[in-house]
Amino acid sequence: MNELAARDCGSVRRSAGWGSTLDFADHVSHPLKEALDCQGSFHHEFRVEYGKIEAGWTTACAFFDDAKAIDDFLAYERSYHSHMDDKTCAALMIIDYCYVLMFATIPLVAQSGIVPDLAPEQIALRIFTDNQEHDGEMHKVRRADIRYLSSRFSTDRPASGRHRDATLLCSREELCDRYRIEIERHLSPLVDGLFKRAGLARPALWRLVADAVAGRWLEVGRLLGQMDQARADAMRVVKQAGSPLYNKQLHFFDLTLHDDHRKPLGSWTFRARGGCCRYYTVVEGALCSTCVLKKPETRDAELLETMRKHVARLAAGQRT
Repeated sequence: MNELAARDCGSVRRSAGWGSTLDFADHVSHPLKEALDCQGSFHHEFRVEYGKIEAGWTTACAFFDDAKAIDDFLAYERSYHSHMDDKTCAALMIIDYCYVLMFATIPLVAQSGIVPDLAPEQIALRIFTDNQEHDGEMHKVRRADIRYLSSRFSTDRPASGRHRDATLLCSREELCDRYRIEIERHLSPLVDGLFKRAGLARPALWRLVADAVAGRWLEVGRLLGQMDQARADAMRVVKQAGSPLYNKQLHFFDLTLHDDHRKPLGSWTFRARGGCCRYYTVVEGALCSTCVLKKPETRDAELLETMRKHVARLAAGQRT
């Protein structure tokens, strides 16, 4: 927490310290609530809210410490392929957990300039399994509703920074640094627990976390029409030397599709992964489209072919 304090630009907190449970005295006008009210389009698969813990919810801290709950989550991952090893189950678990965590937090940063208190004891979870359609087929997915238990937040926006629960930061860069620190603080117990339980190395797990940060930020940037800002913010978070999120392989790259006359048909931005989900150990040779194990030239050729088919379907008026 020393790094948090060192980056606070002389801000003054006008109530109890960081991590206090939520006070509903000014519930209606609270910047965190207002920001969450603007995030509905990002949270169609699960709820993201703030309030007090209730029956049926558990804190992230308690979940991370619950060996049975972790084993149940790993068993869910293995339910798709009974021969999946522990390391692959751990990789897929942290990917699933980060899917929810990043969509619960990154839109707050990108759209509202708010980083909430992500201490594991200040985040409540209600984990559930749902059915979701993908490519015309129904699949089980593991998701979680998220509830912020603390009213504390950091912001780079002076209007929000005047609130008694705010820590006002100096710049967008400071905001991204705070987000990185909060993500590291939140996920460190889970990374340590999965390493001890499944044997997947901590750096490998952190690479998957960094991939989730970059991938979700890119998606949020597309939805907000802020791609350049999204790319800059994501790289600020994952490319800090000394951070467990840092690795050389993770980056963004652009591909442009041309027709037979070299006329550009469209350009797309992709995330080149730094981590590996190990799915190739489940289905031989199965690598993700931007897998770190793929040669860039192979990856780019396959992506361009996928883009070509996508454009052809659009031209034919088909659903994509």
